[in-house]
Amino acid sequence: MKGLYKKSLYLALFFILSLAVAFILYFKTGIGDSTTKADKSEIMVSSQNLSTIELKGKIIFQSDRDGDEEIYIMNSDGSSVKKLTDNNAFDGYPVWSLDGHKIAFESNRDGAFQIYIMDHDGNNQVRVTGGNYNNRFPSWSPDGKKIAYQSKRDNGLEIYVIDLKKKKEKMLTKAWYRSGLPDWSPDGNKIAFTANKLLGWGVYVMGKDGTNIKALDTKGGSCRPHWSPDGKKIAYVSQKADGKGDIWIMKVDGSAKRRLTSDSHNYDYYPSWSPDGKWIVYANTSHKKKGNWELRIINVESGKSKQITSDPAQDKFPDWH
Repeated sequence: MKGLYKKSLYLALFFILSLAVAFILYFKTGIGDSTTKADKSEIMVSSQNLSTIELKGKIIFQSDRDGDEEIYIMNSDGSSVKKLTDNNAFDGYPVWSLDGHKIAFESNRDGAFQIYIMDHDGNNQVRVTGGNYNNRFPSWSPDGKKIAYQSKRDNGLEIYVIDLKKKKEKMLTKAWYRSGLPDWSPDGNKIAFTANKLLGWGVYVMGKDGTNIKALDTKGGSCRPHWSPDGKKIAYVSQKADGKGDIWIMKVDGSAKRRLTSDSHNYDYYPSWSPDGKWIVYANTSHKKKGNWELRIINVESGKSKQITSDPAQDKFPDWH
């Protein structure tokens, strides 16, 4: 009996030990773990204080901190703000060239709004468009040789492109509806833009020559598309969730739409991706016309956001490089 008891005890211990080993291997190898890599990354970011995350790159933006609209540059955490333009005119809507060496922007310093370019430090400011009509909201081609922009002329609001070397301009959209706010794809083959047809503002995409126009989102006042650095997604603004404006993300074919900001009390506008595609900087205010616009960054996976400017002035139109 005594030997039989010991044998039973050993078998029980062996069974328990086997279960323990199997349990450890089960979770160590990830078998049965329903948490995806994206989920794990999201949990990691969500549990981490945003103030401890190192953000790279520079953000340029428009602000009236000195009494009129000028262009500023700062670190991506909001530190070391520096003014790049300084005059009594309106200088705004700055956008980086893909290589980060140049900045395109709009200004009415010579009368009507025109497109200008300057070095990344604000030097060598040169006008590249002309005419007595307003040319606004520039977007660089990836090779830095062309700039697309919207222009309001006798034929309405259309999108044009200018060859910087040849100084030749071409109209891309030729329609009865209004088109503007172009954003060039990273591969240079497409341009996303905003258009207003019968159902209101929507986000569209076309070939770089203005052909093959396709609607991506035409519901709820969608506008201001911005390509992700890898060219796989588009961030944009939509009012369909709360009637004010949120930052949304979708695939480049218009599928898999996802609301990124969910603050129903404020307006979220002007999205721009970080160079690594993990963050988006945007402008936020409690009132679209009378509120104080500040810049925020948001993690694309977790949805955690952080305010990076705090100034009584209006900080808008950020672009991250």
